[in-house]
Amino acid sequence: MPTTKPVSNSLAADQVGATAVVDDGMQIIKAQLASATVLPQKIWETQFAMASEILAFMGRRMQAQAEFCARLSCCKEIGEAVDAQQDFAKGVGGDYADEAEKLSTLARKNMDAWTGAGAQYVSGWTGDQKAAA
Repeated sequence: MPTTKPVSNSLAADQVGATAVVDDGMQIIKAQLASATVLPQKIWETQFAMASEILAFMGRRMQAQAEFCARLSCCKEIGEAVDAQQDFAKGVGGDYADEAEKLSTLARKNMDAWTGAGAQYVSGWTGDQKAAA
């Protein structure tokens, strides 16, 4: 009866280093692909959040403009119209300053989210993996 050699799952000594390099390379690729799906999602979320805020602000400004026009239509004397214009102008400056602050805060939060998403994927990497990325 013929005999067969037992099959070994162990690698020869010269194959261990090469396998480790391939494994490290595959882990780097997996991490890069994982982060590639998260960062575009964060970018889309940021874009939609910013667009939503800008459109809401435009709506509020249009409403204020409509109210201003309605107030002007009720003015009987030039002094009333001047007062209405001054009140409107005071509100505009404050509204734009407030909106700039809101958008700035939103941009900072989203930049922090992008940074956090990127850091999440590289936190467990070795120095070589980070250099390869």
